[in-house]
Amino acid sequence: MHSIVEVGSRLEPYVNYPEGAALTMFAGEPAQLMIFISRPHALEIDAVTATPTRFAWVDGEHVGILVYRLGPILSWSQIAYTPHASAEEDGVPDVADDPIVRIVLVDRDDNTVKALNEVRWPAEFAATVRASVARMRDTPFSRIACDHVLAAMHRRYPTPEDLVVDRADAHCTATPVTGR
Repeated sequence: MHSIVEVGSRLEPYVNYPEGAALTMFAGEPAQLMIFISRPHALEIDAVTATPTRFAWVDGEHVGILVYRLGPILSWSQIAYTPHASAEEDGVPDVADDPIVRIVLVDRDDNTVKALNEVRWPAEFAATVRASVARMRDTPFSRIACDHVLAAMHRRYPTPEDLVVDRADAHCTATPVTGR
């Protein structure tokens, strides 16, 4: 399950997080997009809470790709997702009824949370992602199939921008969550 984090807190000190992002989605909890960057620049830190926060979802049948753009300055980034990567004790992989996304930027050099924001996906976007996750969850897992889909996507759509423009199944601009 998700741990409670706040700006300035430290994640597990003995874990070496890889550069990049991680995405978790569990029934009844906010989706969590963790971004691990060594010595994040002030623009990257500010982008986490800047508007607009935009998303696109690509259903690759065996794997989903969440493409995201934080704020008006940074370019699009992407993270692959399969519900089969979740441990059973973490819960059922799913998009919560209230589709909140918690975005956490972590300085991977010292595991310190540098920025945190919560946004809400529009209902139509969340429904598209929810249906995709449910279908993947109910399909037997195949690492080979996932790797094949990701390699084919990368060949055909080499940048996250290409995925957004030419392949995304759904797009949205998330709304900031206030007062939680």
